[in-house]
Amino acid sequence: MRGRLHELKWYVKVAIHFGKLSLQSTMEYPLDFASGVCVELAYMTIKLVYLYVVLSAGMKVGSMTPDMVIIFVGTYIFMTGIWMLFGGVNNIPGQVVRGDLDLLMTKPGSLQFLQTFGKFNFALAFPNVAVGTILIIGGWRRCAIPVTISHIGVFILYLAAGIVLTYSFGLMAALLVFWVTSLNAVSTLYAALWDYNNMPMELYPKVIKQIGTFLIPIFLVTNWSGMAVLGKLNPVQIIWGITVPGLALLMARTMWKAGIKRYTSANG
Repeated sequence: MRGRLHELKWYVKVAIHFGKLSLQSTMEYPLDFASGVCVELAYMTIKLVYLYVVLSAGMKVGSMTPDMVIIFVGTYIFMTGIWMLFGGVNNIPGQVVRGDLDLLMTKPGSLQFLQTFGKFNFALAFPNVAVGTILIIGGWRRCAIPVTISHIGVFILYLAAGIVLTYSFGLMAALLVFWVTSLNAVSTLYAALWDYNNMPMELYPKVIKQIGTFLIPIFLVTNWSGMAVLGKLNPVQIIWGITVPGLALLMARTMWKAGIKRYTSANG
């Protein structure tokens, strides 16, 4: 047990160190950082148009009031920032094609950890995380949700579960590079599935909600934390929302091991 805790502490320290290096690298070129932020703010404006239409029209989305929708849109934008943050995950296809994993294979520690947490993209993540957090807090206040340990705790629990799913789904999509020659179609499909979360799942027909919950559980990424604090999760959904992240992480790990066996280094 002590050995496991010591190993975990080591990985946390290394991840923090990688984060500092990524931030330092980003700040060496402030214009690149600023341009990245501006690009994301432009994309975010498009996302916020949906929210503006809902608020200005005062329309409900299923059983969700406009104030409730703010929490869901905020969570979606926040999670988009987390997705952007995982630069190491998003860089996998290019590195595999070029055979750039060779150097990492010689270093101590988990190859998956070193690759996926070795680089963070703060320029793309920062505006999404910041605006998403502001919207979540604003929606929380407008919905008059009590600020209690239980409410905050359950929201953070499912938010953390959403982060695990974001990492796992993104990693599994990137790892398909070991089996297919081009990821363009996969990337387009994954982005389209991700954007289903730009509005609460209540907006969609029942069959889409079932698919997005149980078959391709993309709705769990951004919907469960808001639904939990609003008391809209049934017992099955509560258990499912806790179980799926662990299963997804296990699947991603299995895919990683299988993919690495197919890896061809730059030296052949």
